[in-house]
Amino acid sequence: MASAASSEEQKVSPSKKRKMKDDDAASKASGVMAYLQTSLSKESLSQLYLDPTRGRYVCRAVLQELPMTSQQVVVRLICCGGSFPRNLVNIWCGKKYWGHKQIMEMVKWAILKQPADDDAAIQLTDEFFQGYKAALHSMDTSPWSPLTPAQVEVMEQEASAVEGKPVKFPAMTQEDLERYTQSQWDAVLHYLVGTPNLDVQPNPAISHFLLETKLMQPDPEYRGDPEEAPLVITRKGYDFMLQDSTQQVWHFVLQYLQSIERQGNEKAVVFKREALLVLLCLSYAKFGECYASAVLSKDGRRIVRDLALFGLLYVKKVGKKSVFYPTRIAMQLVGGAEASSSSKSGKRGGGGGMWSWSSKALDSALAHPYPSDSSHLAIIVQTNFQLCAYTTSELHVSMLGLFCEVQTIRRLPNVVFMAITRDSIKGAFALGIQAHQILRFLEKHVHPKLRDNTTSPIPSNVVDQVYLWDRERHRVEWNEVFMHQCVLDGEFHAVQSYTMEHQAHAWSNAGRNQLFIKFPYAEQVQSFVRKWRAKAAAG
Repeated sequence: MASAASSEEQKVSPSKKRKMKDDDAASKASGVMAYLQTSLSKESLSQLYLDPTRGRYVCRAVLQELPMTSQQVVVRLICCGGSFPRNLVNIWCGKKYWGHKQIMEMVKWAILKQPADDDAAIQLTDEFFQGYKAALHSMDTSPWSPLTPAQVEVMEQEASAVEGKPVKFPAMTQEDLERYTQSQWDAVLHYLVGTPNLDVQPNPAISHFLLETKLMQPDPEYRGDPEEAPLVITRKGYDFMLQDSTQQVWHFVLQYLQSIERQGNEKAVVFKREALLVLLCLSYAKFGECYASAVLSKDGRRIVRDLALFGLLYVKKVGKKSVFYPTRIAMQLVGGAEASSSSKSGKRGGGGGMWSWSSKALDSALAHPYPSDSSHLAIIVQTNFQLCAYTTSELHVSMLGLFCEVQTIRRLPNVVFMAITRDSIKGAFALGIQAHQILRFLEKHVHPKLRDNTTSPIPSNVVDQVYLWDRERHRVEWNEVFMHQCVLDGEFHAVQSYTMEHQAHAWSNAGRNQLFIKFPYAEQVQSFVRKWRAKAAAG
């Protein structure tokens, strides 16, 4: 098997290996900026910097990814005309904070030109220099101007004239947008676990994504026409369910970008560049504001419609025109897991912290004893391993049932009580779910009253016990071995010495004259034994 695998590997061309490596790096990236760093060439980055109206926002976003010292160097170089002697730049920073590593990182971002030698001047690339200089000259904080109430009123009047009846466009609040996004993702997760009679059916593009990424598969037990086999969740799908919402959304966006790449023509390259520009500009938009689709290019409007299928944007037709609202999770896509810290430091448009949906919307949902909105989930984990989940959603109950004891379930109108047990956690491990994913899920959906605590909202004894149950799986290591029974005098010591010399020894018992040999070395050791016995018999 090993030789077959190696021969297959030799057939893979270097370009295909590089492509596989890039795809793997992209799949591990958790946001647009990480994707730019791992998957785009310097030439492609330079093209983004050169965009006449949006390149400045790309330059801002890239600069914010750099360490503080590198940011200071870039801004000073901008003020010095884009170039400065390296020995003087070293004086600015000191060797402790500035060196070859920082320079190479900025070369990779297409910010600096590759230095010819160690004494060459530090020089910005022309594309980044022009792009960031435009950013410094611009007073705009957002690439698009939000619609004012007066502009919305004009759109309503135009729509009323076209349709011959009054048209009103009620503004979406931040809470409305959060509920909308949550309902879209609930529909995806309901479909993933096979909930019957869904109120909101996911778009066929979502079904295609779930199949392409192996989160679902045709039911292997279906005996009818394979083309009509229903889709069922896979082990990878269980892992997807417990991921952070931002990671789930990034999987969708990454699949979208890769589907564009697979077209492999010049038009696809231009379209992908436009998609990245739209995603980057979304991070500078304002959450809860309304934007006219007319501010976008033709490709940009198509991208907005595609992103709306995933629930990243809310799109609304007003007569013949359309408007869109960025959702909170779309604005977190640029930084991925780092979006929360970025938003707190004022880097970009506004994020949501560790919890994807704001406490305001959740507090509102929890205020009623009989909630009409089933999208909320608020969890309290007690020190006695009992879990209290404020929810009315069967989806949430199914998700909790992945690692809680279903037989212990008790219900009230707006709360479910379940217990975390050793058997239930072991069952989750058998599905491929990891301990850190379970704890992350509980933290992500913790009750708002526990979110202000400086300590972990999950009791430490529960955290420790879940990790201990996880380590139980690794207390015994299984290895395939071959047992050799020695029959001649001196054979045991001869074979033992040989196996230890060739790293083939697994275990031995001198009293029983038995050796356990690592299975891949079994034939090699048996060949040595035959020669040794023949030599001993010849005496």
